[in-house]
Amino acid sequence: MGEGLPPQRRQGGARPGPGGQGRSAPGRGSRGAPDPKTGAEEAERRLGRPCFHAGQKVQGVFACVACQFQIRNRGTLPGCPDCGELVWAYMQDGPRPVPEGETGPVPGKETAPAQQSVVQENVKLEAPVSVQENVKLDP
Repeated sequence: MGEGLPPQRRQGGARPGPGGQGRSAPGRGSRGAPDPKTGAEEAERRLGRPCFHAGQKVQGVFACVACQFQIRNRGTLPGCPDCGELVWAYMQDGPRPVPEGETGPVPGKETAPAQQSVVQENVKLEAPVSVQENVKLDP
């Protein structure tokens, strides 16, 4: 059942192994697939963007981490309708949104706002500026 689905979508109880034990590793579903919460944390670390999993109630624009299918979500995040993935990356700029039912930022995440560059118009440069193309920086 569900052989064509990504690991997060393959659900069901753990199957007994050779010793007859039906237990799997903690935090992992059947066949060693990570649960959606762990998958979202790993994707956030890998992508550097806030990531959420299906079932969380959070608003915004999201992209599937597997196939980049994009949605504008206003309620509970669904599974990806294209590939079945359960992990979504938050695509809007600004602070990390807090899903309904959670309190504040995720533990272990820095809470300081990222430094943003300042754009100024009509600024006079004191020295002449020259632009060179096709310059190799490595020796």
